[in-house]
Amino acid sequence: SLAFARSKMNLALIDPFELHAELPEMIEDKMQVESAVLVCSFNRRGNLLAGGCVDGRVVVWDFETHGVARTLHLHAARVSAVSWTRSSRRLLSASADSELILWEVLSGIPSVRVDLGGVEIVHAEMHPRSRKMCLACMNAAGTSRSAVYLQHFEPERRVALVSALETDEENPGSKPDACTAVCFDSKGERVLIGSSKGIVRLLEASSGAELAVVQIGTGASIKSLGISRDGQMVVLNCADRVIRALQLERVLEGGRTSGRELQDVVNRTPWSHACFTADGEHVIGASAGGAEQKLYIWDLHGHLTKMLDGPKADSAFYFACALLLPNQIVSTCHSARDASHFFHLR
Repeated sequence: SLAFARSKMNLALIDPFELHAELPEMIEDKMQVESAVLVCSFNRRGNLLAGGCVDGRVVVWDFETHGVARTLHLHAARVSAVSWTRSSRRLLSASADSELILWEVLSGIPSVRVDLGGVEIVHAEMHPRSRKMCLACMNAAGTSRSAVYLQHFEPERRVALVSALETDEENPGSKPDACTAVCFDSKGERVLIGSSKGIVRLLEASSGAELAVVQIGTGASIKSLGISRDGQMVVLNCADRVIRALQLERVLEGGRTSGRELQDVVNRTPWSHACFTADGEHVIGASAGGAEQKLYIWDLHGHLTKMLDGPKADSAFYFACALLLPNQIVSTCHSARDASHFFHLR
């Protein structure tokens, strides 16, 4: 089922200084889902939601009617990423079957299919300003120095960002560093790459030139990373059970930093995903452990402003935020018993 949550408060009576009062508070509604949803993404307007499923399907929901608008099925394995073009006319899906597919959403027909050579794609995202290219992060640890590609669709060609994976020359017998997370900056001019050794590299997208390298915190693997809508802040979900938020300018300085550390100190909760809210004023973390799924919401000063209780389940869940709506929408989904739950504020 799908569940939607909205705020119980009368927005007209909200103190303008209490920004957290506009965050969702409760599950509102449910819809049936035929397959477990692993990843999801809103289009730019926030009226369409794409979900990538464990059986290889991509489902597009009309968020105004809560109905299924399209079901796209060509992948032979679980979908690991979905990402919209700026116009919402095309949708990128990536899968563990090593294939990137760029779909024409209106017709449901793929316009481009690219096989990346039998290596699992762990993440992919469209360029924020162009429908002609995307980033793809491959699970190539220990087998290749390059795990991140800039894939061009028109004409079709692939550029390896080789500086993302470097061997440790001082410890040649050590496990090689692996790319684990990637994203564009807000304009698509630079690429952020997180690694299994807690290193973030900033590269120039056009040339692959390395602009900066920064060591994050304890050196724990970076599970996911994302950038705020204004392009000023970066959020990192790290394997040491800490979510970190820092200024992009701090990445450019290089060296070592921990940023603003966000965590559940008492329960030592691991996190399945983290990102900024649409307005960039809060950071959201999805718990990856325990019988009950929860969303933790912090302000940028590190204060926990709200906690949303999700359904009881034994698997981690994922969420997405709409970008351009004046109100905030947060969508969460998890892969237990072929069900997905969505927190929603109209």
